[in-house]
Amino acid sequence: MSRRNVRSVDPLSRPRLTVVAGGAPDESDPQPLHADATDALAKTLIDAFGDRVLFLFHRRIPGQTGDLPVIAVTSTGVHLIEPRSYPGKKVRASRDGSTFVIDGVRHTRIAEQALEHAEALQAAVQIGPLPEATVDTHYCFVEGELPLRPLEVGGVRVLSVRGTLRCLRAKGPLDEREIETLHRDLSRRLVRT
Repeated sequence: MSRRNVRSVDPLSRPRLTVVAGGAPDESDPQPLHADATDALAKTLIDAFGDRVLFLFHRRIPGQTGDLPVIAVTSTGVHLIEPRSYPGKKVRASRDGSTFVIDGVRHTRIAEQALEHAEALQAAVQIGPLPEATVDTHYCFVEGELPLRPLEVGGVRVLSVRGTLRCLRAKGPLDEREIETLHRDLSRRLVRT
């Protein structure tokens, strides 16, 4: 058999990845499957940072439900990024800042879900090799009309893609070895969804 034919039949020579969206849609969420927002943000982040920032995509804490869409490990600590996309819709916070108001409709589950994810990730980091590492959570709106002033919902910052890039570029106390240690620990313990 020629070398060319061996490669063409070797199943390990070129892995094929298939993205499968799953789960039942949540009726309270105007855009229940945020796979497109996560995929778009992932491409932007990887293009912007390459291997200078270490990422985990679509992970969950074992024994819990809920997707942690984007986790970034940088010199400032661990960042949980909740991508959202509401093209052409006005994104605001309720008067008390506890929930999103998207085109005039309140969406309480978005903020509740982000809080659950943040608490789960914080607990995972605290039992890891660097328990004092900072865990920062924010929303990243890939599409949607954000107000000009800073926005926070349920204590979580709401950023544009540009704001997210700026946040991840910030310098912090962790060195390269500590970043790799944190990333390796989380990649072992967080299950792919």
